[in-house]
Amino acid sequence: MRTLRALSILLPALIAVLSPQAMAGVSLGGTVVDAEQKPVEGADVWVVQGAAVGRTRTESSGRFGFADLSVAHTQLVVRKEGLALGGSTGLLTADETVAITLGPAASLSLRVTNRDFLPVPGARVRSMVVSDQFAVPVEQLSENGFPALRSDDGGELAIPGLPPGGFVKLVAAHRKYADSSVAYLPVQEKRRDIQLYEGTAVRGRVTDPKGGGVPRAWVSVLQTGIGGQREEAGAWTDPEGFYALRVAEGGYLITARHPDHASPLPAGLDVKGEEVTHDLALPETRILSGRVLLPGKKPCPGTRAGFRVEGVLCEEGLTDDQGVFRLRVGVPEGDLLIAPPPGYRTRALPRIPVNLGDKQELRLEDIQLAELPRITGTVQPPRDTESDGRIVITSLDLPQPIRLLAGPEGGFDIQLDYQPEQNEVTFRAEHALRFLRKDFKVSLDDPAARKVVLEPFEPDLKKRPADEARNNLSALVGKEAPDIKCSDWFNTQPLTNESLKGKITILVFWGGFDNSPFAVNQLGELRALHDAFQGVEDVLVLGIHDASSTADEIKAFLGRHDVRFAVGKDADPFFTFVKYGINAIPQVVLLDKKGVVRYYQPESRLLELVKTLRRE
Repeated sequence: MRTLRALSILLPALIAVLSPQAMAGVSLGGTVVDAEQKPVEGADVWVVQGAAVGRTRTESSGRFGFADLSVAHTQLVVRKEGLALGGSTGLLTADETVAITLGPAASLSLRVTNRDFLPVPGARVRSMVVSDQFAVPVEQLSENGFPALRSDDGGELAIPGLPPGGFVKLVAAHRKYADSSVAYLPVQEKRRDIQLYEGTAVRGRVTDPKGGGVPRAWVSVLQTGIGGQREEAGAWTDPEGFYALRVAEGGYLITARHPDHASPLPAGLDVKGEEVTHDLALPETRILSGRVLLPGKKPCPGTRAGFRVEGVLCEEGLTDDQGVFRLRVGVPEGDLLIAPPPGYRTRALPRIPVNLGDKQELRLEDIQLAELPRITGTVQPPRDTESDGRIVITSLDLPQPIRLLAGPEGGFDIQLDYQPEQNEVTFRAEHALRFLRKDFKVSLDDPAARKVVLEPFEPDLKKRPADEARNNLSALVGKEAPDIKCSDWFNTQPLTNESLKGKITILVFWGGFDNSPFAVNQLGELRALHDAFQGVEDVLVLGIHDASSTADEIKAFLGRHDVRFAVGKDADPFFTFVKYGINAIPQVVLLDKKGVVRYYQPESRLLELVKTLRRE
């Protein structure tokens, strides 16, 4: 199965949004073995596609199989008493065979409390992701034989069958509290506490165009912000179409999805007080269909197709084994979005304007994919300036920025692995040691080799207003940096404030469990700067990791994120974090050669600020 990004497999909304596509049927099978590679007989195996759940057991040979599945995002979960859970989560586009190994099992002990630290009995695990490897839709599987995971009268909740040394992300739920997403819980003997907060009850009914209740519809309460829509809470409707959920007070969007109906446009939802009622009427369904083809006119199964109205995603689905998608839309006009598989792009813009007019069904012309081009070229210094390498190239308008070092002679070769929303991408080439840079644009329709000549520039040294929502470190600016104190060190010998003097220190407070786009992009920038300043004695990148993780966990994070710069584990109880007043991560702080705090809001100008401090 094509692997999903770990962040996306946490949300139950994905189950309802990406409906399986009807087709002749694909199969998913494989073998389950233990740590000694011996077959595991009698293991329970579940497969989840949308609202459909299949269940079987392994044979004496450890084999299992499911037939007549759809092209869909698929969750496979394997459980055998006494062994750790196993599984696989991904996009099933053709017949697949997988090998699942069930290792020794450990248990995660939790205590669920409310904001007054009183135990919460009856809290349940709605869903979880195990070690960023596979998703377990616990609530959905518990209706099909999977053990329900609930807290007892003392708020104690044990999650058995987890890999020792692994970690879990989960969503905890309770009828009296808002859903709570817990981003990182290491599997260890130490009990962890999680808190639930009282929420406002949101109730209502989902009806079809004739006014009848719609059973098994998924109701989503969405937050909007950087990165688009994110589900805050969700619930299935009952046989009469009624739903009930809880969320914290605030402003949201709400919608409902069902594989046989079009979805209503997300509506505003003002949540306050003890209870809010919001009914959702599903609109008349129109069908928008088309076919997505790879080069050579081959069908492209498993491609995401979405329908967006006024910037809001209303429908989403996948192409079937013939490359065909069918979207049920509730309004005639919007944009069709195509998200090709890695390495490909649509020949036209990924946004295709669509107007069904009075038609109940519209079949679009075939959508042809092409391979994403390679972007190549050379970066040169100004005339009469010696070239010495150390050129950092960064994309400026991609949601997942590209960062790389040009070759010793300034050459670069960039292979995009996903299609941007625009056909023209802006890059910046900047010298790591000199105030030379140049922004340049590349059209995906004309990716001819570029010759980029750097130009002198003046750094942006303007002060930025404090961001009260994150970390306001303005009181530290201009003063000697607070002491750092770490219990463990990685990629370096132990460091102190005194040993940092004489160097420009790029100090970053972070946590390897933070997989947010902001955190991932920040780490990418720091990796690029660490590489750019290799051999430069007066620049150091230093990470201070959150104290809640063990040394072994941090080692795993360093490998997973390819972190090669110096890192220290903060001393308990969060010694350095408290000294600096860090409440939100990641946070970058720049220290000058005298050990004085100079900047803490570098934004997109980190490299030029480092160069400014070097020339003082």
